Amino acid sequence: MKIKKVIAVSLLPLNVLLLFFLIVSSKIMVPAWLQVPGRTHPMLLHFPIVLVLLYAAWVLCSPRSSRQQPYWNPIEDSLLLGAAVTAALTALTGFLLSREPGYDEGMLSWHKWWGAGLSFLLYGLYAFKPAVSKPMGIKMGALTGTLVLLVAAHFGGNITHGENFVWAPVTPTGEHTAPPLEEAMVFNDVIKPILDSKCMSCHNDSKAKGELILATKEAILQGGKSGHLWDTTKEDLGLLMQRLHLPETAKKHMPPVGKPQLTPMEINLLKAWVRGGSLFDKKVLELPDGDTLKTMAASLLHSAEEATYDFEPADDGKIRSLSNNNRMVSPVAVGSPALAVNFYNRAFYTTKELEALNAVGEQIVSLNLDRMPVSDADLATVARFRNLRKLSLNFTAITGSGLAQLKQLGQLKSLSLTGTPVNADQVKDLQAMERLKALYLWNTGITEAQQQTLATSAPTVHYYYGFKDTAILKIIPPVIENESLVITDPVPLKLKHYIGGSEIRYTLDGKEPDSLHSPLYSDGIVLKNTVLVKTKAYHKGWIASEVVQKQFYRSGLKVDSILLATEPEAKYKGKGAQLLIDRDKSEPNFGNGKWLGYHGRPVIATLLFRHPATVNNVTISMIKSVDEHIFPPAAIQIWGGRDSLRLKLLKTITPPAPGMKDRSKDNIAFSGDFTPTPLQCIRVVLKPIGNIVPWVKDKKAKSWLFIDEVFVN
Repeated sequence: MKIKKVIAVSLLPLNVLLLFFLIVSSKIMVPAWLQVPGRTHPMLLHFPIVLVLLYAAWVLCSPRSSRQQPYWNPIEDSLLLGAAVTAALTALTGFLLSREPGYDEGMLSWHKWWGAGLSFLLYGLYAFKPAVSKPMGIKMGALTGTLVLLVAAHFGGNITHGENFVWAPVTPTGEHTAPPLEEAMVFNDVIKPILDSKCMSCHNDSKAKGELILATKEAILQGGKSGHLWDTTKEDLGLLMQRLHLPETAKKHMPPVGKPQLTPMEINLLKAWVRGGSLFDKKVLELPDGDTLKTMAASLLHSAEEATYDFEPADDGKIRSLSNNNRMVSPVAVGSPALAVNFYNRAFYTTKELEALNAVGEQIVSLNLDRMPVSDADLATVARFRNLRKLSLNFTAITGSGLAQLKQLGQLKSLSLTGTPVNADQVKDLQAMERLKALYLWNTGITEAQQQTLATSAPTVHYYYGFKDTAILKIIPPVIENESLVITDPVPLKLKHYIGGSEIRYTLDGKEPDSLHSPLYSDGIVLKNTVLVKTKAYHKGWIASEVVQKQFYRSGLKVDSILLATEPEAKYKGKGAQLLIDRDKSEPNFGNGKWLGYHGRPVIATLLFRHPATVNNVTISMIKSVDEHIFPPAAIQIWGGRDSLRLKLLKTITPPAPGMKDRSKDNIAFSGDFTPTPLQCIRVVLKPIGNIVPWVKDKKAKSWLFIDEVFVN
């Protein structure tokens, strides 16, 4: 009973403190140590919810005869007292949590006042219960408490899970219904539904976690406090894809643990959308034929024509037997008899692989042969697929002499011939096909005058030759095929481009490649030293691609052992000092166990050789991520000698501090050259910056140093 009295006495000061917080809330700054109890709010709120509902059920539903029993009043008092004290504690912790950034003030204010009102109401019901003798008064109090709880929970649900979360099951949802493929928009009908279902609960107008809102195009493009969501010049495409690909248990993984996770298909759709230019106002069918996003979207969306398929489905066993690593045969939609066929791996394509499809030829409505060595003779086989609606022959080996055979395809609506040497006369011969609506003829050599003639002679056919718009004409970047970033022996530089006839320009001096002064890539270029490779693609009639780059590291001398004089943080120590000399260069994901992390402390590493080696260069690989307080060191010292007791300073490097606009997360490297010196011991000292740069929000925070490799040459 003493505990019950103590709890009862605490109700008044708790509610007075809550009222004080509400009155002067705009002037209260919550220190970091109080944010911890504030973040217990989502856990505590379950207690008053349960206790209020139990109290209401006890008061409203108990038979009249049971109220005369000796146990009835003590249980009622205990339930009401428990509800009152937990409501007060929940409201107080909720106030502390509300002082953190990222919440919509309007929605938060409603939730805050209704939550506080519930605490005040329950305190009043308990404090003045002796004065209320009529059962009707007690019932009205319990009913009022329940209604206030539901309203407070409604606004809390809106903040946490999006608008109308509590009442959504019993109100019209306005759920997005995907339109037919022919009408579908790239963003509204393919990308936005993913954001709405998996991301909007934390990034809406009411709750903007990380100051990021995904409700409008403008807000998405603005990004959050960590910067813009994507950067197509980066290999990992920037922040959005970085967070999605983190391990689910990582702190910055999105969505957080416990939230519905994105499926592999959804992640690939977002990746293709970002890589393709983050289009907001374009239809799916306006994307180039063979485009990854278009292909995946078409597999999800239904065509308006699907209901007109009047042929029987193929045998499931046949479909499964025809699918392999080089050829995929699958229904265009669940339950549809129509099949889509995609070919892969150019080196394994044969005419027999195509002819094998005759077993399901009647059901094939979509055939993608892009970049396969398809010959004009193979078109005779294709012409047997009489229900074919869509045929893609981009960058194949056809010359156009066999195109006339395709006139047998009475259902064909779309034909893609991009990157083939077909001529205007061969294309004109196809205009007799009644259902043909779209011809894709980019880079075919058909002149502008011939384009006009074709358009005039067949106005019902849409011809696509490319766009004058720079965002759409931009050619895709080249690919750097070298897998290992560490050079132990000279290796050839491997660059390629998927569009024939493209020029690949490159630089090895850190400058941006251009079409006039930068060397043209060819076989035989060898990488020998630490170097930053930048490359760019050019093609007549296209806007130059984005720059793709990779930093390669020369590691000419194998270090025998390493000692750390300063230990890394326990969370970021991986397999210890060996990480720095294992020649395994990692992407800038400091949570993957391949980086050593130091918080506000220097890095002191001693590298040892069994036998003296002549050294003239030491290179250190690190991470830069300003928004995560990961900075280059203030200074790097390289010491060397015959043993650890007789070292002399060989080189001091002073890295420049990142600028205010330099907010990207990158691998960085600092290299120190010095006079060739016989060494058996090298000591590397990295000193952290003394103060965070002035334009960072949290100026009192200590900087982080993350290091993954030390290369010796």
